[in-house]
Amino acid sequence: MFLTRFLKLFVLVAVGLFSYEAAAGVSIENRELVYEGPISAKNNERAITLYEAAVDKPSTLVITSGGGNVDLGMDLGEFILEHDLDVKVNTFCFSSCANYVFTAGKNKWLGENAILGWHGDAASAYWRDSDINAMVRHLEGEEKSKEWQELRQHYDDITRKSVVREKQFFKRISTDHALLTIGLSKDLVKAAVKQKARGWTVTPALLEKMGVSNIKFISSPWQPKNNPRFPLLILQ
Repeated sequence: MFLTRFLKLFVLVAVGLFSYEAAAGVSIENRELVYEGPISAKNNERAITLYEAAVDKPSTLVITSGGGNVDLGMDLGEFILEHDLDVKVNTFCFSSCANYVFTAGKNKWLGENAILGWHGDAASAYWRDSDINAMVRHLEGEEKSKEWQELRQHYDDITRKSVVREKQFFKRISTDHALLTIGLSKDLVKAAVKQKARGWTVTPALLEKMGVSNIKFISSPWQPKNNPRFPLLILQ
């Protein structure tokens, strides 16, 4: 029961229903590629187009995002790896942003008050039976049953492919995949539900231990803090 409630919070976060989500927009400013808003196909395409068109190529991606689709997050992470970009988080990076964008940076810059958080891996982003029930509720009988089975198979296939891709991605960046699941233990999920936490964050020391290297600070050293507007468990 605790896990179900916890993952339900994740779904709300993933679609951007929180106050920290910035207005969507991608631009180049002062030789930095600035990416604000959800990770989406449109924003990714805009980022790639701007980068390719720039004569003086950006060396840093500055991102403010609550995340988005798992595979689109990995697309953006792979773009960062291919172009050897630094990643800078001034204020907020959660979900797919933290999973695949922050971890992909050549150097990973954090603002003093930045919120950096995780809530699960690709396997956590499964479609529940109740989600599929809602999709076919307008159908009846054999047609409903057939459509339900096809949708169940479709979303299970997507999840399986994303899980395989995610493991390959983390092998490529030499980072412990457990970073994406460390907060899903029974005790921590129970604590998160009790504290109404949306996920977890970790200290620089734990990030380094899990293979997230080259962490740098924009001004003063960053340490995760409890923020009442976006509560996260702090793991160390």
